[in-house]
Amino acid sequence: MARITIRPDLTGTVHMVASPPAVKLADASTGLVATDRESGATLYTVQLVETYDGTAQLIKVTVPEGGVDTSLAPGSVVRPVGLVATPWANVFNGQVSNGVAYRAESLSVLSAVALPADAAVAAPKAAKS
Repeated sequence: MARITIRPDLTGTVHMVASPPAVKLADASTGLVATDRESGATLYTVQLVETYDGTAQLIKVTVPEGGVDTSLAPGSVVRPVGLVATPWANVFNGQVSNGVAYRAESLSVLSAVALPADAAVAAPKAAKS
């Protein structure tokens, strides 16, 4: 299957942090941390509320280390830089699941709400992939 990548038009959208950045795991059972295939940077996921023209949706965006401030708190307004959307589908035990994977080069902070220092994301302790 061909891989399709879409660059969404962000004109008129607002993105607000719904949950703080979290280290993305490649394997939750072993604690293996996901890393960027090209740079080796640790990957983080951030849930964002995306609003546009009176509607809202929750999206989970993957961002490499260095592209996200790990002290961002819910309520911070950000602009995803280099956002791409990749549709996906899997069949497991005869059941089809599908969705859209979002990835950004970075999150540009427009209005920050900071987490208390002791609540910021800790450095990953698990081995990197």
